[in-house]
Amino acid sequence: MSTAAANRQFFDAISETYDTKPFFVKVNQEVTDDLRNRLDWIGIPFTNTGSPSDVDSVRQLDYACGTGLMTRVFGPYVTQTLGIDVSPNMVAVYNARARAAGLPPSAIYATVGDLFDKENPSPNGAEWDGFDLVTSSFAFHHFEDVVHAARCLKDHLRPGGVLLINDFLEGGDLKADDDGKPIEGTEGTWAHRHHHGHGKRDEQHHHDRAEAGHEHSREPGTMAASIVAKGASFTIEGVKKFFAQAGLVDVDVVTMGKRVYLEMGGQKLWRTILFARGRRPVEGKFEL
Repeated sequence: MSTAAANRQFFDAISETYDTKPFFVKVNQEVTDDLRNRLDWIGIPFTNTGSPSDVDSVRQLDYACGTGLMTRVFGPYVTQTLGIDVSPNMVAVYNARARAAGLPPSAIYATVGDLFDKENPSPNGAEWDGFDLVTSSFAFHHFEDVVHAARCLKDHLRPGGVLLINDFLEGGDLKADDDGKPIEGTEGTWAHRHHHGHGKRDEQHHHDRAEAGHEHSREPGTMAASIVAKGASFTIEGVKKFFAQAGLVDVDVVTMGKRVYLEMGGQKLWRTILFARGRRPVEGKFEL
C-alpha cells in the first residue's frame, strides 16, 4: 500500500472525531494565537490586518487540509482558501464545516487530490496555481519524501509567495505524569513512530489501530504511532535543510514559546511545535 493510500484509509476512518477532544481544541487555539501573532514573520501582505501593507486579494492553498486548522488560522486575513486532502471523508468534513459557517465555496472549498503523485498529480488547472500562501499543518512527517513535497508545494506558489508548515520538533518532547504535569529532565523524542508499510500485515495493523480509536498527528491530537518521513530530520536545522533542497529561499524555522499538552495512544506528553517558512524565489532577483 502506498503512503498516500495508507493515509487516505486511516484518516477516512477517524474524520468524524478527528479534532473533538478537549486537548485538541486547546492546542489548536494555541497554534492559532501563535501564528496570528507572527503575520509579519510569515512575510507576505495579508488583508484585514489594519496595516498599510494590506492588500485586496490573498489566496491560500491548505494542503493535507484535514478539517481545516490552517484554513481557520488565516481565514480573517485571506480572501480565498482552497484545500486539498487525500482523504475524501476529511474533505467532506472540511466542506461541511465551511458551509455550516455560512462561507460560500467561492471563498473556501476543498477537494480530494494528491499533488505529490509523480505519475498523475491532482488537482490541476490554473485555479490551483499562483497562491500567495501555501500551508500544511502537522502533515510533513506523513510524507514519504519531504524534499519532493516541499518542492511540489513551492511550485504552486506565485513568485515571492510563502510555504508555511508546522510540525513537531524532534527531541522536543517532555513526558507528563498521570495528572498531566511535565516531568522535568525527560526531554527527548517520546512519540512512538512507524512507517506505513506495503503489505497485508501493515494494512491490518493500520485497520486495527483505527478501530481502536487512535489518531495520527496531522492535527496535534496524534496517535502514539505516527509516520516519520524516511531520512527526514525534524530538528530546526533539518527542516531548514529540506526546505533549501526544495529550492525555497528566505527560510526560517522557529518554535512556539511553550510546549503543548497532548494525550496520544495512552501517552501523556508535552510537545514542542515548530513553524517553518520558505519563499518561492522571484525570477531574476538575487537571493541570499
